[in-house]
Order: sequence, then structure tokens, then C-alpha cells
Amino acid sequence: MGTNSDSLAASMQQWRILSEQAATGALEIPEDVAFQCDRACVEYLRHLNTMLQRTEFLVDFDAFGTLPSAQQLGRKFKRLADGEERSAAVAIRQHIEVIELMRSVFRRYFVETEELDESVRARIGAIGADLGE
Repeated sequence: MGTNSDSLAASMQQWRILSEQAATGALEIPEDVAFQCDRACVEYLRHLNTMLQRTEFLVDFDAFGTLPSAQQLGRKFKRLADGEERSAAVAIRQHIEVIELMRSVFRRYFVETEELDESVRARIGAIGADLGE
């Protein structure tokens, strides 16, 4: 299990580095490519969130019966599905975190462009209004 968390940490670190590079201008992603990557992230996040919701229903604790050993087995499977440590739900939440970080990198390229366009449009409008007076 250690390699999965190491891999996750490495992914997070890599995307943090890319985010810093994007902020300083050292990384350039064409706006249309960034937009398409963001769309893919949105779709994947939707899928992951659906999976996360479903982890609650992966195990029907009552279906294991009333024997103490069956109850113990049911609790174990329930922990693996949606517990707080090393469960499917935790793994999915970690993936969501990586995808959200990826998305923040991609959105930088077209959200800032949209904001700049609005700013320029507002300044041009103000100049036009000044000239009209």
C-alpha cells in the first residue's frame, strides 16, 4: 500500500510544480488544449464523485447474517468500502484531489484569458464613452 500513497504524493507534487511553472509563465499550454483538458477533468470528477457516493452502498452489512463471525466479516468489508483508512472511498477522494489540482493548472490558461478580455473590453468601453462626451 505504501507505493500507492508514494505514487499519489508524487503526482500531487508534480502538479504543484506544473502549477508554479504556469504561474511564472515557464509552462505554456494553448488555451484550446487547456480547455479540452479541463473538460476531461470535469467529466472524470463527475465519474469519481458518483463512485464515491456509491461506496456507501458497496456492502450491505445486514446481509452477512447474525453470527458474530459474519458480523465481524461484514464490518471488515464495510471498512474496506467506505472506512477512513485504506478504503475505496479514501482512494477515490485522493484521486479527486489530484484531478482538482490538475484542473486548477488547466483553468489558469483560459479563465485568465477571459478575465483579461473582460478587462480590456471594459477599458475600451470607458475610452469610447470618454470620446463620446
